[in-house]
Amino acid sequence: MGTWSTKINGNDIFQDIYQSFFDLYNQGESPKDISKKIQEDFSEMFEDYDERNDSLFGLAMAQWETKSLDQKIYDQVKNIIESANDLIKWKELGANNKDVENRQKELEKFLLKISTNKEKPKRRVRPKFEFNQVRLLTIVAPDRKKYFEINENYINGEYENTSSMMTWVFDEVRGGGSVFYFHGKGKFVTASWLDSKTLEIRHDKTIQFSPKNESFFYYGDQGIIKYIAE
Repeated sequence: MGTWSTKINGNDIFQDIYQSFFDLYNQGESPKDISKKIQEDFSEMFEDYDERNDSLFGLAMAQWETKSLDQKIYDQVKNIIESANDLIKWKELGANNKDVENRQKELEKFLLKISTNKEKPKRRVRPKFEFNQVRLLTIVAPDRKKYFEINENYINGEYENTSSMMTWVFDEVRGGGSVFYFHGKGKFVTASWLDSKTLEIRHDKTIQFSPKNESFFYYGDQGIIKYIAE
């Protein structure tokens, strides 16, 4: 049953279904398509004796909040509550009389809620997107015309990849491009200029670069990039 709570939404089965629904809803997908996908992706939970009720409750709540409550889902939920099926399962799992009594009240409130049409569908919330970089290295070439940097990139606080960039700054001209990318937070990677035409990259031998440029060129300034796995 997951987390023990008499609240309709007080368990992880309900939350798995409900949150998965709104993850897709907030990305712009239609409630009808989401419901179909949820039932397919979580089919084992909807068919499991111990998890079926909370799975249906989570889906019904999400559908109701988006004004897309399917009659079939509603009828299943209604039958579960009116037949005391959910309370029987709680007793089988060892719930005491007080918990069963509180659960019954929550079930009745839930059924009453989804039996009343919601005035407006829940507003979609644009997914949070926050990009941050952690600078690992910045080295200027001996000719002072360009510099090379390595960064770890994060989206919404989660590691995304490690990237690098060669940037030229001279004669009021600024430009450049990426050198390599890889996935692997905290993996060893460093660089040094052997001269203004040669950049050496030393790195963990397990890193798989994509892409992995072995030369650079900008406004006539050309050089090579050497990779040394350690």
